Amino acid sequence: MKLAGTKIVLLFTVILLSRTSYADLRLPELAMELILKKSLHQNREIIQFEVKFTNQTNRSLSILLPGTQNKGKRILQLQVFSVDNPSNFYTKVFENPLELEMDTSFIGSVYFKRLDARESVSIPLFVNDTANARKNIYSNYSFPDLANGSYEVIAYYNPFGEALAPYVFQAYDDHGRSIEDSLNPERLQMDAWGVYSNYVQLSIDSQAPKEIEEPVCSDHCRFCRHIEKEQWNRVKKDIIHRVDNIAGHQHVRFLFHGPDAVLSSLPAYYSRQIVFDTENGLEYKYLTWQIGKIHRFRSFIHKCCYWMFRWNAPMRTSSTKYFHLISIQ
Repeated sequence: MKLAGTKIVLLFTVILLSRTSYADLRLPELAMELILKKSLHQNREIIQFEVKFTNQTNRSLSILLPGTQNKGKRILQLQVFSVDNPSNFYTKVFENPLELEMDTSFIGSVYFKRLDARESVSIPLFVNDTANARKNIYSNYSFPDLANGSYEVIAYYNPFGEALAPYVFQAYDDHGRSIEDSLNPERLQMDAWGVYSNYVQLSIDSQAPKEIEEPVCSDHCRFCRHIEKEQWNRVKKDIIHRVDNIAGHQHVRFLFHGPDAVLSSLPAYYSRQIVFDTENGLEYKYLTWQIGKIHRFRSFIHKCCYWMFRWNAPMRTSSTKYFHLISIQ
């Protein structure tokens, strides 16, 4: 009986202590996946990564993406590790500096991206793209010359240095406790130290021939040929008349997501950034579509009828079904 009583006292003691103890078992609300397009590369070759962000909650939440940021501290960093296979010991050999050094002739900023429950969004990172490194944040990544071998690369996302972060994120500490006084369900709960992705394996071999990617379109694809030669007027005509799946072509490196919303007044305009692979390197462009159309002559007739006779002529002065590519810039 004495032993049983001792066990009961210990049980109640553990229950009481558990009310003041915390475990780091909180499910992250934001997941990040790093994807490497090709595993084998040579030094100084352009390496394309993709970073996929997923809202793991049942709420609609916003996150911050690099956008046109060109000043301050980067919110997304790449880190490279060498691995000692027998001991499975990771040694960091390089990380991109957090402080950005870019062209600041105009001041850019991070972008807001709204994600519905379980929704994802992807962005590219182009390492060693020196031609665009100072003017585009997605190319402002470089790796030094690495010895031949295999490396593990990880992405690190920490937006809390941004002035806009408090409007989107709410930080919690190592024990999962909110740093602020109360929880805000309109903001995404994230570790104050940021979020890490998975590791991906990068192999460097300076003597290896460049990998030839499997073509996703015909070898005689007119659209890809026009992109390669930077014939933008023809590229525009191809998109309007022939091409349905823009991203499914060999010379399209990445097609960004469009804006979350556009103005409801007609005509409205919808743009998406795109990265083309030309004979002179990567080229960043914006595709802009016009949504809706105002029929000027019909509008003029309608106004004249109203001014002269106070009569609304039964004719459509606008069209909401109009969707037309108007520029590649």
